Amino acid sequence: MRTFAITLGTVVALELITATGAARAADTLIADEQPSHGVTVRDVTTRHGVVSGMLGNRSRKMLRDVRLLIHHTWLWKTEQKPGDDSPGRVDYYTVRSELPPGESVEFTYRTNPPLPERDDGHFETTVDVVGWTEIGR
Repeated sequence: MRTFAITLGTVVALELITATGAARAADTLIADEQPSHGVTVRDVTTRHGVVSGMLGNRSRKMLRDVRLLIHHTWLWKTEQKPGDDSPGRVDYYTVRSELPPGESVEFTYRTNPPLPERDDGHFETTVDVVGWTEIGR
């Protein structure tokens, strides 16, 4: 009887693993050298530590979990004599929304920790797509 229970438990566990693996195999993580061919970024604005914009799906597949690289470049007031302590940085953010083919979705990201407020220059923020997941190849 104990052997039967162990065997049954093993079979059920293998079926669960196989089913889960099959479901995950249908989704594909994409991180290629030119992801902008599949997803576009437009209308980026930055205000009071909040970065927002629109993502557009140029592919023929349903996408989700679009991964963004948010680059906060520090521009010195006097670029000919820059300071020693540049506060520029890069943040990564994943937009946890589904993005149907040909459609757009808005994203909003709050910088954390906030960017410092200084009077010796300003930030220029750009957003690039670095990857996404294709749903059900």
